[in-house]
Amino acid sequence: MAWRVASLLLLAAAVVPAHAGRLYCCEVNGQKTCGDSVPAQCQAKGYKELNAQGVAVREVGPPLTPEQRARQEEEQRRRVEAEVALKEQKRKDMALLNTYSSEKDIDALKARGEQDLLGQIKQSENKLADSQKRLKKYRDELEFYRNKPLPLELDKNLKDTEHEVKSFQELIQRRKQELDQMRAKYDQDKLRYGELTRARAANPASLHPALVHPAPPPAVERPR
Repeated sequence: MAWRVASLLLLAAAVVPAHAGRLYCCEVNGQKTCGDSVPAQCQAKGYKELNAQGVAVREVGPPLTPEQRARQEEEQRRRVEAEVALKEQKRKDMALLNTYSSEKDIDALKARGEQDLLGQIKQSENKLADSQKRLKKYRDELEFYRNKPLPLELDKNLKDTEHEVKSFQELIQRRKQELDQMRAKYDQDKLRYGELTRARAANPASLHPALVHPAPPPAVERPR
């Protein structure tokens, strides 16, 4: 073994110019192959970089296969996405603690939002009922014109009211979806707020400093 190391050092001294001081080696078919630049035989196998004293200072593995490269890129993409998601969660947590001073504040805002949307839905439902009454009236009038030309005014009123009914139905559906989404948002906020405040009380060191002492929340207007 010692003679192989000595031979390697002699080879390094003979091959590498004094100003270079580096040797690149790999094993090909059981034989050591070295050069002052990476030998062609080593490029597909990987190699070791030796300093002027023959000590390995760096080891370069063989090139990745397309499958390995794709797997590595996918892992890197997932790591980046996880880091972005963690930063975004911390931002949301800080905003949550800066917005509310208690779970009662969340309940109060939820109740106010429900009241507003339910009022809009009720108003639209009343208008829809009026439009549906007019539409029935116009459709009843059609019976008198079974075998007669339809008056232009009746035709226009019929089409306008049908459009009106459809518009109110779609508006009510959107408002109901907004109501469901609003309720879900406040429920999620309350759940997360409870988790953060309990974690802060149990172990302040486990939270980001900004989450331990958040900025004072703004005043919350209570529903009357």
